[in-house]
Amino acid sequence: MNAKRVLARCGMGVGMLALGVAAAFASPIVPKPDVSALVEELAQAIRENYVFPDKGEAAAAMLEDNLGQGAYDGLADMELAQRLSTDLREFTKDRHFGVRPAPPRTESESAPTPRNVPTSPFGFNKVERLDGNIGYVDLRGFAPRGLAEPTVHAAMKLLQGSDALIFDLRKNGGGDPGTIQVVCSYLFDPDEPVHLNSLYFRPTDETTEFWTQPEILESEAMPETPIWVLTSSYTFSGGEEFAYNLKTRKRATLIGETTGGGAHPVNGFMVGDHDLVAMIPVGRAINPITGDNWEGKGVAPDVEAPAEEALDIAIAQALEHMAASGEQGKDEQAAWAMVALQAKNGGLPISEDKMLEIAGAYGERLVAVRDGGLWYMRENAGGTWRKLVCIGEDTFVLDGISDFKLVFERGDDGAVTGVTGHYKVRGPDYSAREG
Repeated sequence: MNAKRVLARCGMGVGMLALGVAAAFASPIVPKPDVSALVEELAQAIRENYVFPDKGEAAAAMLEDNLGQGAYDGLADMELAQRLSTDLREFTKDRHFGVRPAPPRTESESAPTPRNVPTSPFGFNKVERLDGNIGYVDLRGFAPRGLAEPTVHAAMKLLQGSDALIFDLRKNGGGDPGTIQVVCSYLFDPDEPVHLNSLYFRPTDETTEFWTQPEILESEAMPETPIWVLTSSYTFSGGEEFAYNLKTRKRATLIGETTGGGAHPVNGFMVGDHDLVAMIPVGRAINPITGDNWEGKGVAPDVEAPAEEALDIAIAQALEHMAASGEQGKDEQAAWAMVALQAKNGGLPISEDKMLEIAGAYGERLVAVRDGGLWYMRENAGGTWRKLVCIGEDTFVLDGISDFKLVFERGDDGAVTGVTGHYKVRGPDYSAREG
């Protein structure tokens, strides 16, 4: 093969393209390359390494044909790299292809190893406990396992005891399948190994299988905890693998948008006497359930929704699941968390006629129509008017307060007869309507 160097394999990640190459080769200053030799070298590297030999041969021939027609004449540095990237991606429909300028290097220097490290702490941008005891992870990428594994274990331990889990992959561009393997290992029974995914690599003609790891302690695993995964059109490669692993095992509900459609690991090849680095997809994912992958079509969600709405939908579904569980205390916890979610989202519209039905005096409690809305004041609680937010039939919360709600009661004739205040930390109290 004529390519001068082969860079480290980049797992499942668009991270090599979007993160690694950009980080390693951010400010190149290169001499004008021998375009003809460079393109021929790139074409040969594709012939020998692209995961699909027939398609690789056709892509190489396309580059050579373009070269013969003068398509690359007069281009150097970034212009040439961008044109080659565009031609390869459009021809193959494989978004993992990419070409970037490389900085000049001496023969004594080793080839740069692009980094596939997400900008957040090894990909874990946020790990927290939401209202209703929902564990939430904003996971932006899967950093190399050797670096990320301690963080993975720490993050997953923080999630233990959650009644539901939400993995937010809406900004996840991919990464190391070994790290995906570790995260997934916490989500299945450690006593029953699960085949998550396989990766076939053409250069070595080898297939690597990824199974859940039995060393995860049974006390730390969460095989029964319901899972929701959030996706967007940006979700790519390793992010897609994580979603696909759980979807095909019926282990999670996916909410959001169909993902980007990249299932091919890449290697980096230095071409043109180190003038350019070419990212060539050298492998493909093989799911043990479907025998297929998500290349070119993405992973479709179970519930299609705009990405920006996916989190609220997932939280609502998780709370509904918890409320229906029948477990003592969990239903009430879920109900109050739903109150907080509905209040945060601004509540439901209410007609002026209905506001007028509810407005009135209820002992120390006063309800009035003001500025196009309902307002509430309790005279012995400071005499401050607060806006009411409707969260259900005759049910309201005070704007900015989610641990108290008011339910207006009606008689047989439909008229409002009183109001009951419900508190998260103590029992309810009732006030009859006056007059």
